[in-house]
Amino acid sequence: MKPKKVVFLDRDGTIARDVHYCRSPEQFELLPTVPEAIKLLNDSGFKVVVITNQSGIARGYFTEETLTQIHDKMKAELALYGAWVDAIYYCPHHPDDGCDCRKPKTALFFRAAKEHDIDLRASYVVGDTQMDIDAGKALGAKTVLVTTGPNPVDDPTPKTEASYIARDLYEAAGWITAQASKQISNTIIVPAYNEEEGLPIVLRKLFNLIGNNYEVIVVDDGSTDGTFKVASQFPCRLIRHEVNRGKGEALKTGIKNARGDNIIWIDADDTYPVEAIPQIAEALKSHDMVVGSRVYGKENVPRFNRLGNWIFRTMIKKIYGFKAHDPCTGLYGAKKRYLERMRLSSKRFAIEPEISIKGSRMKLEMVDIPIEYRPRIGNAKLSAIKVGFEDLKIILSLVFWQPDKGSGNG
Repeated sequence: MKPKKVVFLDRDGTIARDVHYCRSPEQFELLPTVPEAIKLLNDSGFKVVVITNQSGIARGYFTEETLTQIHDKMKAELALYGAWVDAIYYCPHHPDDGCDCRKPKTALFFRAAKEHDIDLRASYVVGDTQMDIDAGKALGAKTVLVTTGPNPVDDPTPKTEASYIARDLYEAAGWITAQASKQISNTIIVPAYNEEEGLPIVLRKLFNLIGNNYEVIVVDDGSTDGTFKVASQFPCRLIRHEVNRGKGEALKTGIKNARGDNIIWIDADDTYPVEAIPQIAEALKSHDMVVGSRVYGKENVPRFNRLGNWIFRTMIKKIYGFKAHDPCTGLYGAKKRYLERMRLSSKRFAIEPEISIKGSRMKLEMVDIPIEYRPRIGNAKLSAIKVGFEDLKIILSLVFWQPDKGSGNG
């Protein structure tokens, strides 16, 4: 699995008001907009790790048990906003002890990196003092100075070589997420409904394969099993529908929230080869649409489904001039701007035929990538007859559809 992207946060003066040796939960108070800031980082796929110096323990002002109670309060207040921190590390030593874990030294950061598989050089360190900035620079991480502490760095612009200077944590989180968005070329969307068996296999393969220029969005379409819990164990963006709305709705939710210019989607049951995704991403550099066509493994498709696929494939090719082989595939890539211009309407499994038809009418440049279709993991939840009816309905309903002016290639 690829190393995770992480934001390291200081506590006092960054997350909470800097009380002189905060000694009890009653003294602990979150700064304004901090829950919203951490929620933004959570939703953007960042792990959030707190690194804090707490020499009050060595000085005898409070115990480690009290510190745990303070942090429990912090986590409970964040949870009210749907926000969370993934880990907390603290140095309990006196400044004169000469330990390696007190910031600006970096032992706690390296411990976190080992325990959570973190790429330190791809991380961000946010704090309100020069020691936070110095620690981040020692790691090779990007640094953000927030001016919310009681003694902010005087005239920080010329003196502090931070990557960014923010008024508060929310502004810092906005800058960090914007920086991350600039690096993302491809968004992979995995619609999932009751896929607790297949989804972890697909995600494990994905994160062993992709780099930092990808983001992965799992849209949990109202699952009633452990799908949401499984997805939350991976460094993906997780969006949840409260009720099952259909694959088409899940895909449209993913497209709406995608940061990448290119959209690639794949089913969550491991029937389609994750290994083809880099090839699709490469093809999207020169084409508008990339179709992962099921050329091999036809024996893994039920006979009735094969017949339906052949009928609908023939109709879409003959009526709409679709150039690729498989307009009903569940492994597809397309430029986000074209998907948005299609104004997709399908709620369920007719979403791919709709995209194929509208892409053809828009005269998009498309390329075929032959793939092998594999046996699904987990039980099938769809009716072939119902899916066939939906496909036929969308094929016939779009006969007179034409793209808006300017919706086509270029």
